Amino acid sequence: MIRFLFSLNIVWGIVCLLLYLFEGTDPQKFWIFSIASLIIPVSIILNLLIVFFWLMVHRSYAWLSAVILLVAFPQINKMLSWESESSDVRCRQAASFQLMSFNVFGLRNLKDTSDQTASRNKSQFLAFLRKNDPDVLCVQENNLFADEVISRSELFPYVHYVINHGAAIYSKYPILDQGLIDFGTNTNSCLWADILVQGRRARVYSYHLQSNSITRQVARLRDEEDEETARFSLVKQILYKYRKMSMRRAQQAELINRHVSESPYPCILSGDLNDTPFSFAYKTLAKDRKDSFLECGSGFGSTYVGLLPGLRIDVILADQRRLGFCFHRVLQTSYSDHNPVMTRVYFK
Repeated sequence: MIRFLFSLNIVWGIVCLLLYLFEGTDPQKFWIFSIASLIIPVSIILNLLIVFFWLMVHRSYAWLSAVILLVAFPQINKMLSWESESSDVRCRQAASFQLMSFNVFGLRNLKDTSDQTASRNKSQFLAFLRKNDPDVLCVQENNLFADEVISRSELFPYVHYVINHGAAIYSKYPILDQGLIDFGTNTNSCLWADILVQGRRARVYSYHLQSNSITRQVARLRDEEDEETARFSLVKQILYKYRKMSMRRAQQAELINRHVSESPYPCILSGDLNDTPFSFAYKTLAKDRKDSFLECGSGFGSTYVGLLPGLRIDVILADQRRLGFCFHRVLQTSYSDHNPVMTRVYFK
């Protein structure tokens, strides 16, 4: 029995090595490995449990999963961060600014059947914004209701928001230029704005990549009343949708990357990736850029609190040669199915 389990361990080890080897593969070329972006975190946790299992049952077999964990060290570094706030003196200089990225989910959680409760929810949200006091707020899944609520804070005299495109940029600093990267959809989009911070110009992007649109299928899959054939059909639907949407995210990430590469100014990319740091979309956008979480974050840094909680899909990236991060915080709120991410960016 022990040898049989170790044989399964060997097969699982080969699968893990393939996942790590093909991490970030372009789904437009070979989509099946795009699923690795979801499986890699699970594989790391499972291998850790397997090591503990073998240490208790048969110590001489623990080496295999331990070696696999060592091979997965680059992936573990994307999952976990042990960094702390930067002590760089430039963090205390004037040419730095606080940026918040927040998928507000249309601020639907503020709405209530009772006018009194809805009014209290809005007041609490505005108090939250004023307390954290970002200089630049990058919003995703914005709408007219959310825009009206955010505008009530009176924190941001400069706004770039295109109706029916979801993304928005609110700024305390003057916006010198602005634009839209059109994805061809209303829900998912990317806006950019050039802001002037103490005489220094930076280009800020607020992006919202293609959603997987599998919430209903995942919810039904959890329903124990569904028959096995129905569950199999749901799994097929989920895989089909994930394949289709991961290919769209790949195209959108390439569009953003192309636009950023033509910018004469240092760029900050903040938004909802709708994918994990093991995906092609992340790999494309993170190339030659720093990730605020990896630079100054701690723990797992998960931002999504929806149906599949624990994922870090809200990411802030910046030009590694011309910009740096001072801190990274994930703020716990109940206003959306995402938690906002807060950082301070400084010019080098």
